[in-house]
Amino acid sequence: MKERQVVVVDIGSNTVRLVIYRITELNDFHELQNVKLPAQLYQYLEADGNLSEAGIKQLIEVIQLFQKVMAHYELDHVIATATAVIRQAQNQVAILAEVAETTGLTLRLLTGEEEARYGQYAVARSTEFSEGYTVDMGGGSTEVTYFKDSVVKKVHSFPFGVVTLKERFYDPLVEHKGGNKLTPKEIAKNNEKANQAAKKFVTEQLAAYDWVKPRKLPLIVVGGTARNIANVYQRMTEYPMNGIHEYQMDQKGLAATFDCFNTLTVKEKQNLDGLSRERAETILPGNLAYLCLFEAVKAEQLVFCHRGLREGLLMEWLNQENPEAYTPENVRIMQVERLGHLYLADTKGSNQRLAIARRLIEELAKSELLFPSERALKYLQAGTYLYHLGNYIAAEDSSMHSFYLVANTNLNGFSHPARLVLALVASYKNKSLFNQYVEQYPSWLDEESLQAIREVGSIIKFCDALAITKVNEIRQMAFIKESPDTYRLKITWSFDPLAEYYRALRQKKNLEFVLGKKLTLDFALEEGGQ
Repeated sequence: MKERQVVVVDIGSNTVRLVIYRITELNDFHELQNVKLPAQLYQYLEADGNLSEAGIKQLIEVIQLFQKVMAHYELDHVIATATAVIRQAQNQVAILAEVAETTGLTLRLLTGEEEARYGQYAVARSTEFSEGYTVDMGGGSTEVTYFKDSVVKKVHSFPFGVVTLKERFYDPLVEHKGGNKLTPKEIAKNNEKANQAAKKFVTEQLAAYDWVKPRKLPLIVVGGTARNIANVYQRMTEYPMNGIHEYQMDQKGLAATFDCFNTLTVKEKQNLDGLSRERAETILPGNLAYLCLFEAVKAEQLVFCHRGLREGLLMEWLNQENPEAYTPENVRIMQVERLGHLYLADTKGSNQRLAIARRLIEELAKSELLFPSERALKYLQAGTYLYHLGNYIAAEDSSMHSFYLVANTNLNGFSHPARLVLALVASYKNKSLFNQYVEQYPSWLDEESLQAIREVGSIIKFCDALAITKVNEIRQMAFIKESPDTYRLKITWSFDPLAEYYRALRQKKNLEFVLGKKLTLDFALEEGGQ
């Protein structure tokens, strides 16, 4: 299937966003444009519940601006949705009609339940979790789901968001007293009453639904407020890995960011590293609400997901054409294939290396030399496929670039520790470089794990030697025991294995390290071969 371009227009309570995606032939999607405008439509809701004429005008002007951007692209499909602010407006029908008549764009008004389900749809197809809670906190509402076996079981759209909490409970903070700047303690004291009232309100809202209860499951959060909390905490802790997808925080970490926001003025928050300026006034109530949710469900961890409503809408559209494009069962497999497609110039070599690795493991098991765990096999296959990924940047430093690309790319289905493991096996060259990479992540992995990762990397390194020409095919393979400590690896090839033998001779030490045995090589051309 040819590449396509799809646009998603997302009308929110606080921000309005235009995202144009490039869709590859593997149904992977990448942003070509991401334009966000702080339209703050919520402030145009009047006492009678209608969105004012000024608000409608603002909305139309933003859409018309977006259409000027869209005109520069050859778009194959348009997805346009509106959420909480239009949903809450009493004149929603008139708003949608006027937008359609004036701009020609038909907005789909999502119910609160639909909004929640699309967020969970994206989470289930981009993370490793089959059960948990999802939370999408916007400006005017908060969508919560409980899902099991990747299917939504319970859902509700709560009538509060970061903007509504701020406006209802947090008065503009008086940041100076008698010409003197307030101290952090004084700022926290000023916030105390608002924090208590907001906490009581959110807690009561959650308590009204008996399925929002302790389950010791992950609390998976999407959206800008969550993203900013993660960004700030990563900087606070000097976190070594880039990206927030499947990054995890515990309750202690969430309390630490709350304490940080609670003791800063708005101006100080506007200059806080990791926090977007436009969220300076809403980040505190947002953080507080997440603490309430964490406590209500007694979550194991707060897990961040960089896929949400927009991606859920896009994934559903792609799945209508190809039901296998995004499934909860194949998140990791498809991610590895798509990452390889993005960076690998030579997928033929990757596929042959992968076939050799599978054959080698099969023969090792037959000879009772090695029985890798299911987890190790998954990393072996993924790492084998992505080996030499760094050639995309420079072949002479392929290992270093492979490690960086894998470790610092948001990967669907991989937690940050799992991403590190994949980066280590996909970049394995020697023990010295391996240790150099590991030093960047102190105490992430114990010695037993490091040993297992080195063994997987060593197998990949040896398989790479067997795939040196990329075209010579293995006809037969067997491990023959010659003594308790020595085995002979006999392989027959489709044509003269001179290059394979030379390279494998240099790299057999890697397989010897894994087996704890001496290895001799017996490579031959198949009978009748050339």
